[in-house]
Amino acid sequence: MDIKEKTSIQSLKARGKAIPMDDDQRHLWQEEFNALPAMIALGSKLDISDETIIKVVLPEILPHHLGGLGSAYVNGAVVAGLLDASLGVAGAVHYLGQPAGTVELSIKFMRAIHGPTVTAYAVALKRSESVCFVEGKLFSEGRLCALASGLVALASSAEGADELRW
Repeated sequence: MDIKEKTSIQSLKARGKAIPMDDDQRHLWQEEFNALPAMIALGSKLDISDETIIKVVLPEILPHHLGGLGSAYVNGAVVAGLLDASLGVAGAVHYLGQPAGTVELSIKFMRAIHGPTVTAYAVALKRSESVCFVEGKLFSEGRLCALASGLVALASSAEGADELRW
């Protein structure tokens, strides 16, 4: 990890809330999340071994990850997916046993990404009974490529309704 990346992640971690799980719970949650079809299809891996920082890694950029404006750079949809996964988990782990998901995601793309790997980091900044404010950064080759912020909300359902709503 590049010194600039390490410093930036330490700053993010200092502002984050601790994940309310012990090591074993985090490991189990990580395994279950990594088994989701979307994570497998994207080729990414969640790492929540840290007590505060959520990390989602795309260990290898493959041809299907490319195509931003017909180029050899990582497509913005892939970047959004990595950031959504990291920020979504950063919030959802604060509502264990309850359905929660990303309801707002704002991304600032700062530079094109060409690999060879991509890593998104995220933390929960503040949590209420139903909403968690989250923030993240995405790096490639030690360079900051995107910033993100968002909201993760607890889902609810109307009595008698079959579907969840935000």
